[in-house]
Amino acid sequence: MNNYLNIDHVSITFPTDNGPLNVLNDVDLKVSQGEFISLIGHSGCGKSTVLNIVAGLLNATEGGVILEEKEVTEPGPDRAVVFQNHSLLPWLTVYDNVRLAVDQVFKKSKSKEERHRWTLHNLELVHMSHALDRKPDEISGGMKQRVGIARALAMEPKVLLMDEPFGALDSLTRTHMQDSLMEIQARLNNTVIMITHDVDEAVLLSDRIIMMTNGPSATIGEILNIDLPKPRNRLALAENPVYNHYRAEVVRFLHERHQQPEEEKVQPQAKVEVESDTVVDLSAWLKSSQSASGKTLEKDHLTLGFIPLTDCAPLVVAKEKGFFHQQGLNVELSRENSWANIRDKVGIGMLDGAQMLAAMPLASALGVSGSVPMITGMSLDLNGNGITVSKDIHQRMVASGERDLDSLAGSGRALKKVIEENRAAGGKPLMFATVFPYSSHNYLLRYWLAASGIDPDNDIQLTVVPPPQMVNYLQAGVISGFCVGEPWNTLAVCNGLGHTLAASYDIWNNHPEKVFGVASSWAAANPNTHQAVITALIKACEWIDQAENRKEVCELLSQGRYVNAPQEILEKSMLGTFQFSRDEAAVERADFNVFNRYNANFPWRSHAIWFLTQMVRWGQLRDPFDMQRIAKLVYQPEIYRKAAASLSIDLPQSDIKSEGIHGEAWQLAGEQQNLTMGSDLFFDGKAFDPQQPIDYLTEQPVSSLGCSIEALLQANPSKRSLSPDTEPLTEEASQ
Repeated sequence: MNNYLNIDHVSITFPTDNGPLNVLNDVDLKVSQGEFISLIGHSGCGKSTVLNIVAGLLNATEGGVILEEKEVTEPGPDRAVVFQNHSLLPWLTVYDNVRLAVDQVFKKSKSKEERHRWTLHNLELVHMSHALDRKPDEISGGMKQRVGIARALAMEPKVLLMDEPFGALDSLTRTHMQDSLMEIQARLNNTVIMITHDVDEAVLLSDRIIMMTNGPSATIGEILNIDLPKPRNRLALAENPVYNHYRAEVVRFLHERHQQPEEEKVQPQAKVEVESDTVVDLSAWLKSSQSASGKTLEKDHLTLGFIPLTDCAPLVVAKEKGFFHQQGLNVELSRENSWANIRDKVGIGMLDGAQMLAAMPLASALGVSGSVPMITGMSLDLNGNGITVSKDIHQRMVASGERDLDSLAGSGRALKKVIEENRAAGGKPLMFATVFPYSSHNYLLRYWLAASGIDPDNDIQLTVVPPPQMVNYLQAGVISGFCVGEPWNTLAVCNGLGHTLAASYDIWNNHPEKVFGVASSWAAANPNTHQAVITALIKACEWIDQAENRKEVCELLSQGRYVNAPQEILEKSMLGTFQFSRDEAAVERADFNVFNRYNANFPWRSHAIWFLTQMVRWGQLRDPFDMQRIAKLVYQPEIYRKAAASLSIDLPQSDIKSEGIHGEAWQLAGEQQNLTMGSDLFFDGKAFDPQQPIDYLTEQPVSSLGCSIEALLQANPSKRSLSPDTEPLTEEASQ
């Protein structure tokens, strides 16, 4: 997001007879050009104060406002304000009220005739050309407000500031004004900050809703992203479950603030008893800084990142159910918009750690992702993704005449026919989206396409789209299909926008999906804290995988600060079913999401090696390298083993296992007893031996190898140990 308007840690305090009154405390918000922002909250929460500071009518006590890299210190024509009351000059006509502002701003830059045409143009925008010669007392309240908006727009402001502009209007006029504002903003792409008390108005108009805490010392409580495509039709949205979910999230926030006036939820400090003038008993302080294991935490206040997907559940549950707190950790979760954000913020230390795609730390170690080296000591889940195509593409697949479209083989043949027909007609290649270049989504989509005789680098185009934007891109026709995690496949299906061809489980049963990743340097500096985080996440994953808890998990995830999707949409995949088509009932998929069973949390080095083979297969790595060495540097099961041992969890004897050879539940040797594992088949029947990765590569039907097989064989002698005798991962070691 570009920082067009930066409200930078703004606080303001006013002197009163009873002493200083802090009205706003550390309001921090970055607004993009063309974005529509609504401020909502109870009376007295500082909404108008924020607007006045942006307008330059008030100066902040601390912090400030930056507009296009210039500090705002006074009012100016680059910021126009529309108030609840129209503020028209009663002795001037409609035309003259607008012309007065035009003359003030453009007297030196536009001729008299240009200013006349510009005045008429802006009155036409608000449909007031018919009343040019009328005075304010001769027109209705809605018309007066239209003139006020026209006057503000005529100044060509960079930011339009609106303080409850429709609050005094009747409901019908208000509806018309909202529609007009949507039309104008779509046409002009204005940046708008609007104050409102109307929840429906905020959801209808906004790109983001900023929900303010109660005053005094008000600040931003939550930010709700409104991921609804524009233009918006209020009648269609009335039955839209996503719209109703957003509305419910705002109502919930306001209700909670009404029921519970703002209180700082600060854990009490450990009391330190003084036994003499010079000796202090530090035992209480030490205890407050210890994890449940009794080890002193190097850092107990953490910020961890996540992407709004159902499989961010381990982090959300660890926070909401108190598992982090049990380990002595105070954790803030940061909702990120893209995997690139996760990578970059962990790399520069803005995040202590994060939910990551399982291949991301491997790419960092190989120097191909533009990041510092990262490691993982825990897998967060298995499976959870789907491949969805637009309704149009699916209809063409049905019309292809291919049978058995419910199978990967049948749908692959049908898609190949559609691609060939498209090429024969001279059409552009179909565009498919994945979430990140180094992801199971990319590799499993490619795996299915290649096995179906489709070359993913030549027969189609692949692009990257952040998960929350997938449905919007599909609806806009920018992409023909995607591979993404939940709930975005289900949302596309339930909104009638697409058809899901396959769950990622169908391509590779119980494939690795997300991991908990940290910078290697952070892990070295915070070993006890790292152990505490992983211990908490293991307990969260155990809790999530108990069937009776899944509904509560969905309720937690549905909140605006997390996945921000309707609970019923989340339940369609999280309760052991999955819906492939809007017109068909959900089917059983007991293992669509696996968070703990089958030793799901163990970071298998064999999984790391499989991902490395895919990086090589698809030309992401050009130089030969030692796969086992990189797997041992990045995937560190010894960290997981320590945390699991503290919870008396039985562990596998080995750090590797073969894939693609078990079609049902099977037993793996554990340190204490046999462990139950799940099916691990690939849909094409191939097997993967982590001790023979180059042989596996040579068996693949389609590839774009970045280096020769001979060079890879030389760098990867077979049948070596994957035991944890590794050197620390550093910048130098990763090269």
